[in-house]
Amino acid sequence: MYAYIEGTIEQITEAGIVLDHDGIGYEIGMSSSDLAALSGRREPLRIYTYFQVSENGVSLFGFLDRKEKELFLLLISVNGVGPKAAIAILGTLSVEALTFAILEEDVKSLTAAPGIGAKTAKRILLDLRDKIDAEEAIEAHLDAGGAETGLPSAQNDAREALIALGYSAVDVRGAFSKMTIPEEATAEDLIRAALKEL
Repeated sequence: MYAYIEGTIEQITEAGIVLDHDGIGYEIGMSSSDLAALSGRREPLRIYTYFQVSENGVSLFGFLDRKEKELFLLLISVNGVGPKAAIAILGTLSVEALTFAILEEDVKSLTAAPGIGAKTAKRILLDLRDKIDAEEAIEAHLDAGGAETGLPSAQNDAREALIALGYSAVDVRGAFSKMTIPEEATAEDLIRAALKEL
């Protein structure tokens, strides 16, 4: 119903914010990490939202970026994971950390979120592992780290990203040995090529 709301923060609580938009205050639940990022901000901002209707009433949940909202929607698509549990997970793990936890089937990271037990974590991993794009996750990781495009740095960044995804160092080395690496290759080029060999 509401894709996003733009306004100014009137209040920050333990569970969310009150966002003023044209004289109307919207109560929006948010993750603890987003609330920490909003502390002290008074300039107008855009909050991406999810509108929930349940037998207990209606609620708005908010996110600072689209990717976070997309992961929230994936999480609540899992049987037994409601909006509050999804918000708790996003408050514990960053978008990147959650993405890699799903790709690596890392139960321990997910159970670090309040109220998430091993059974729920395993269900999340089972349901979502095929819904996360590994190449896109690696590219986002490299973009965030500002990977250089020189060959030695590009190779190191590509190797680290592939190992972070769960491939063994031996397998990664083997994949690189089969590749013809042009001097101008970027880390993203190398990752794409290596994934075809793995």
